[in-house]
Amino acid sequence: MIDNYVTGASGFIGSHLMKKLSGKTVAVEHGRMVYDDADKLFLLSTYGNMAHHTDHMMMVSANVADVLWWLGQGVVKGWFCYMSSSSVTLPVQTPYSRTKRAAEEILQALPELKSCIVRPYSVTGVGEQKEHLIPTLIRSCMEGEEMPFDPEPVHDFIDVEDVVYGLIRLSESGATGIHEFGSCIPESNQYVKYCVENACGQKANLKLTKFLRDYDNREWYCKNPSKFFARRKSLRDSVYNMVEDYKSTH
Repeated sequence: MIDNYVTGASGFIGSHLMKKLSGKTVAVEHGRMVYDDADKLFLLSTYGNMAHHTDHMMMVSANVADVLWWLGQGVVKGWFCYMSSSSVTLPVQTPYSRTKRAAEEILQALPELKSCIVRPYSVTGVGEQKEHLIPTLIRSCMEGEEMPFDPEPVHDFIDVEDVVYGLIRLSESGATGIHEFGSCIPESNQYVKYCVENACGQKANLKLTKFLRDYDNREWYCKNPSKFFARRKSLRDSVYNMVEDYKSTH
């Protein structure tokens, strides 16, 4: 019997989670067959949350079909965790958020399944995807890389270590239903820039623009956080850790 199956184990959140899980944990690559029963599944694999993710069929495959595949295997005997997205709550929906919402609807249509849906807000921290805002700002400060920048949008930033802590708490309690992971603190891109420039000790090379993403808005922050989530690390602390990691690896 496997204690935990994890998909997306090599990704940003998954790689941090793998370091913290106890018991017999198996990382499952996309398309790999599984035969042993497992007590818990963390379905973290995803596609579509990056600007270069433009294959809509891949979004359906990764975000919806994978859920159906695991349900069909029948090997998860206990708790099933699906990593969704806070973007499902936005007034402007994208193909990515629609596929995440579709998977949520499927899981909620199966009340007999002990499933947990997690909607994280803007996850940041050491190891974050290089295309995201904070890693790009760090490179802009440290290397002079020019980047387009809209100072107005706000996000609810949470550190990946706090997300992992919340996932483990959910797992240990066997919690079900929908859980939003957020700090309830809206922080603007302008404030992010301030934090990064302060940590780097240098100014970013910015090309100011407007409306980089039509779904951004000033209300995109958590208003109903899960009792299993706590923001223990501030955005400034996350940025400082990321800058120190960048300096140590470049």
